[in-house]
Amino acid sequence: MEFVTDLQFPGWALLIGGSLVFGVIAQFVGQTGTGWEWLVDAIGAFVGALVASELVIAWQAFGPVWEGLALVPALIGGLVVGIVVDVATRYVTGGSPFTHHPMSA
Repeated sequence: MEFVTDLQFPGWALLIGGSLVFGVIAQFVGQTGTGWEWLVDAIGAFVGALVASELVIAWQAFGPVWEGLALVPALIGGLVVGIVVDVATRYVTGGSPFTHHPMSA
């Protein structure tokens, strides 16, 4: 079995850029345990989007394809895997996906 991808340079750039944007936004939501959670979240979103767009062949016919990147599957895969990785990372590092406000007596 041979791994072949039709993803062109602009598609790769959109995939990497979208993953980084997801990671940065996820860093500012809730409480983080470290300053590097955005990078782990971005990698998770990148892997999810790449797998959904390129490796699941049946999903490539669903939605528009731009420069070899199936946009709808990549968006859904990136968000699902990115959110799962974000929640897992928050609990492992002692952060929280939700903002906690101190309660007054």
